[in-house]
Amino acid sequence: MPEPVLPTPSLPPAAQPVADWAPLVERMRPALWRYARVLGADANTADDLVQEAFVTALRRPDFDARRPAAVFTFLRTTCRHLWLRSRVRMVSERQVEEADLVWTTRCGDGPGDDYAEALRACLERLPAKSSALLAATYGDGAGRDAAGATFGLSRDGVKSALRRLRTFLHDCIRRRLEPTR
Repeated sequence: MPEPVLPTPSLPPAAQPVADWAPLVERMRPALWRYARVLGADANTADDLVQEAFVTALRRPDFDARRPAAVFTFLRTTCRHLWLRSRVRMVSERQVEEADLVWTTRCGDGPGDDYAEALRACLERLPAKSSALLAATYGDGAGRDAAGATFGLSRDGVKSALRRLRTFLHDCIRRRLEPTR
């Protein structure tokens, strides 16, 4: 599948100065990038989507950046629409809706920092072999077959181990977030 190419925007003279936006961009960029990744964007496309979402906000002369929750909701919605537009006929809207529901369920309208921190803490609790299996399968992008060869597991063995790891991580994250919700 060819990677989508997003247009390079130019800012109109009426846009707010970037200096006024710097703290906002710094605070919301990581969460918006994670959201784009949840939708299915690769790292480079997520960078492009995030940049385009901020540019869209900057282009609006009446944009009110004083309410962070409303700003993030606008950026998230913009990112979602940009993703859908870039993926026409490549990914179904149902898949994007499901990814959006995952984000909404786990992060609400917030940036998801608490969820990401809980995930990091739970990943640190994993045994070395489990961490290595995750890294070999997802981090290196080698897939189940290569991970299985490295760890002496069949493809189904890797699948089962990953299923157990996902269940552990899901439960661990849920337990860490329960006191805050």
